[in-house]
Amino acid sequence: MPGRFALTATPEDVARGFGLAAIDTFPPRPLILPTQPVLVVLAGTEGRVEAFAEGPSAQLVRWGLIPGWFKATGRLPAMFNAPAETAADNPAFRGSLRHRRCLVPATAFYRRTGGKSRTGPLSRFTIDDLPVFAMAGLMEPYMASDGSEIDTAAILTAPTHASDTGLVDRLPVIVRPKHFDRWLDCRGHGPGDVADLLRPLGAADFTVETMD
Repeated sequence: MPGRFALTATPEDVARGFGLAAIDTFPPRPLILPTQPVLVVLAGTEGRVEAFAEGPSAQLVRWGLIPGWFKATGRLPAMFNAPAETAADNPAFRGSLRHRRCLVPATAFYRRTGGKSRTGPLSRFTIDDLPVFAMAGLMEPYMASDGSEIDTAAILTAPTHASDTGLVDRLPVIVRPKHFDRWLDCRGHGPGDVADLLRPLGAADFTVETMD
């Protein structure tokens, strides 16, 4: 599952690719790690009850979903990835899968390759026909003990095809542009209506470059 990714596209390219009317300026980010802020795209009022304006919008959230019901003090959970095959039934993710699906723009993600090994070479995954691609995400607001609200998110991952298990065991779910509207529309499409999107691309769909 991805533990780091990159977003080095310009704000203008991100806005164009995701149909955003406006976006704040941001610098290239070649290495984004869990617990850091990540850019997510959410539906407007046409697709999300909590939205205040029409059309998709982008905002920064903490990469590492904290369930809204989490009440313990101390270290916050680090749910930066969500298994797609169990998200609909998992109390930590099922609410956001129903009400707050999002897209996470990226230009690359990084994985240790070699099956389930975490000590294999670090590899960089990109998609040639999508210089900026969208990973399926889930957003969840969390009310901290001091009364402040933190917006958090996780990236959905799925088991790889049998032919790819020698390379990696899981990959992020990639949402193609033609499916953006359906994925983001939480008013008109429930989890069952987007279940067909919760599967990874094959390794052949990526360009994989060994980094070390």
